[in-house]
Amino acid sequence: MGNTLSFHGNTVARIGFGCWQLAGDYSLNGRPNGYGDIDKEEAVRAIHLALDNGINFFDTAAGYGYGSSEEMLGQALKTYAGDASNAVICTKYAMVPGAEASAPDDFSEKNFAVNVEGSLKRLQVDRLGAMLLHNPPDDFDFSSLDIAAFDKMVQDGKIQSYGVSCRSQKGVANVLRHNFGSVIEAVYNPLDRRYEQYFTDAAYKDKYTFICRVPLASGFISPRTLLADPVFAGNDIRHNINAEQAEWVTGSVRKLGFLDELEGGISVSALRFQLSNNYDTLTIPGIKNTKQASDVILAMKLGPLPADVVNKIVEAVPEVFYKWR
Repeated sequence: MGNTLSFHGNTVARIGFGCWQLAGDYSLNGRPNGYGDIDKEEAVRAIHLALDNGINFFDTAAGYGYGSSEEMLGQALKTYAGDASNAVICTKYAMVPGAEASAPDDFSEKNFAVNVEGSLKRLQVDRLGAMLLHNPPDDFDFSSLDIAAFDKMVQDGKIQSYGVSCRSQKGVANVLRHNFGSVIEAVYNPLDRRYEQYFTDAAYKDKYTFICRVPLASGFISPRTLLADPVFAGNDIRHNINAEQAEWVTGSVRKLGFLDELEGGISVSALRFQLSNNYDTLTIPGIKNTKQASDVILAMKLGPLPADVVNKIVEAVPEVFYKWR
């Protein structure tokens, strides 16, 4: 266990840079699907700060702002004054950016190839670290896909790997049953630790890289939550979170208030939690400013939480929200 791992021959920091927030204010089917307004210059500074400090794994998606997140990341990498050649980019696809928001997701081999080429162009790079199917149905039939078409993109040097970003833990189990790809992305944080059951299975250890998303529970694991109930702007996707779920998450975060007593506070401590398992997992906190990038840098510096603190987390929040099960 360490603070870096090998990702298809690349050495990457175990805490990366989630880029959904870079898409700013946008909607899907008439509802906000981004994280509200963004200062683009500050976001670029955050990317550069991350690179300056060895944070070199970036997770984005064609669907984040219909390609705008990829474009911003690509521009930031191009304007970086240092050497960005070690940056590894994971992106995702479903519908082609620019298509009608109500169009059905298309995970076909043809759409895969189209999106690989589109992402390469928007990111201004020659190769992707990974291309993932973005939130397919939990019961998706991966055997219906022509694996040869996916493998050809690897052989052609366009991508280094492919896999799935899963809606839920049921989706993870389905991917593993089909033995599809070599990268899986799913929720993992102090409030929802169910993903661990797959980290520990020897059958998957050598085949899959497990990426952990929403490590801060969509921003709820924050000192702000300890002080008051979170309030989100009308153009923020979190504005529409179910009230019952928000109440459970808020209450559970407050049970973890002891994490705020550690250096860096509760957000940094939650990121350190990601380094505390004995498996080579990656995590991708959403970042849109230099303060958030600095939290990642500090978490990497401090390293894993002590075992007694991890045990205290498990005791404080032993079960997930009942509607997630």
